[in-house]
Amino acid sequence: MPGLNSISALAAGGLIVFLWGGVASPAGSQNAEKPYPAQSRVVEGVKILLNPEFPRDGVRTPKCVEVWSVGGETDPRGELINRPQDLRVSADGTVYVLDWQDGCVRVFDAGGQFVRQVGRPGQGPGDINTPCWIDLGPRGELFVLDGRNMRVSRFAQDGTFVKSFRVEKYSATLRADGAGRLYRGEESTVDSAGLSGEYKEIVRSITVVRTDAEGMDPKRFGPFVGQRIFMKSEGQGVISLSSPFTATTGWGVDRDGRLYAGHNEKYEVAVHDPEGKILFRFGRKFKPVRNPRFKPSAAFAQPETLPAFNPEFFFDETGEIWLPLYRGGDKESFLYDVFSPEGIYLKQIIVPFRVYRVRGGKAYAIVESEEGFRVIKCFRLAG
Repeated sequence: MPGLNSISALAAGGLIVFLWGGVASPAGSQNAEKPYPAQSRVVEGVKILLNPEFPRDGVRTPKCVEVWSVGGETDPRGELINRPQDLRVSADGTVYVLDWQDGCVRVFDAGGQFVRQVGRPGQGPGDINTPCWIDLGPRGELFVLDGRNMRVSRFAQDGTFVKSFRVEKYSATLRADGAGRLYRGEESTVDSAGLSGEYKEIVRSITVVRTDAEGMDPKRFGPFVGQRIFMKSEGQGVISLSSPFTATTGWGVDRDGRLYAGHNEKYEVAVHDPEGKILFRFGRKFKPVRNPRFKPSAAFAQPETLPAFNPEFFFDETGEIWLPLYRGGDKESFLYDVFSPEGIYLKQIIVPFRVYRVRGGKAYAIVESEEGFRVIKCFRLAG
């Protein structure tokens, strides 16, 4: 079956919108005629659902035709976007793009027309200094995690600043559920040990902290295993030999406040209820893929095999979970395993760009143009 041994990776660039459908693979069609052979077992009172290597509904490869484009050298409207890092999409198709370079969030309507800018660089109320994550609340409010100012800022649907609260530890991610509660991933060092001579290993952990929209009533989940970071002494300082493919825990929250967390060294995700109890675990059969960058002489810099999935997975509006896969030698495609909220491996999607969000049959991505500009584009499924 095409693509099952390819691995997809992170990419940067402009915003793309797809309408995806695609054609199921022959293997997927044959298996769809039978009951899907997912296996389940109970370990210490927790159900574990193991899916086979092939998806229930097969593999799909959408074809897309450009509809609109925003930003870049050829845009007559000028440079509307500088360095987009993340995005969200509301129910009506409004697109919120986190512009890391300009320290703001730029808002576009469903047709790609610029609507407004939210925030500006600075340290005052409503200002943003090094934004690193955004999410949307159930009433259209926008939340921005401000890395350098160490705070979360809330803006109304019309872009008006409402309030902010401070975070005490470094947080790399921010998510909101359907009740308007906020979740952020606090990262901490839990161990530091010498290895041999000039090398040192730092072990990190991730604690998911849930609060209300005001930053009050905190509840902690975890800690979960984070990255193992390898450092090398050089002169008066140290340099990191860590790889972007180092295994860590990926996590996400659905609209009902269920926490999905899985250490991507293996293909398994645990689903927790809002009180932190594990409801079930799910995954699929997976053959580890050798890291093409691995060299025996660089053991501290690159893992020998790639993690099972990218930790930055997301949910679409139906509650289906999209797990990005790291790619191996194939640099022209990105793979997404799509699971139902119950953990059934539904389909695999192959597209030419990294997808950030899927909503209403459209997939949103960030890529980079041949000229090096980050461009916002919209594509429609052809055929």
